[in-house]
Amino acid sequence: MLNKKTILFIIIAAIAVGFYLNLSRKTEIIIVDQELNFSNLAVKNFPLTESGKITWWNENREYLRKKYDIPKPASNGDWYVNIWDYGDGFKSKPKGDIRIFNSDTQDMMCFDNNKNKCIDKKMIMRIENNKDGTVSIEIGNDKKNIK
Repeated sequence: MLNKKTILFIIIAAIAVGFYLNLSRKTEIIIVDQELNFSNLAVKNFPLTESGKITWWNENREYLRKKYDIPKPASNGDWYVNIWDYGDGFKSKPKGDIRIFNSDTQDMMCFDNNKNKCIDKKMIMRIENNKDGTVSIEIGNDKKNIK
């Protein structure tokens, strides 16, 4: 029979492996929606830390520009990129008058103006350019300016 130290070691090792696998997972872009100078991306497996999220943006800016033409500036140069957590996947928007905000409708983000391609709103980060040429990254209540 295994002693308590061996069992504890196995549990800690399993947790460590699970944590490592969770951190090393590759981000997957599920869908991209573009309207004027606003871009919305739904992603799976996004980095968990603030520094990981900023690093992901810096490492994938060129890829997003080439593949999805993001960001797409307005005539005055402004652009915005919102990155959303894909969460439990696409859902249909509830039936009824969606102009009446309630808990079923106001917390959903729909892509491609399709009422069957909606996700629960959980913004991961927002990136926007500033008039001085810097870029702001907003994660939660924290906002950083980068160049």
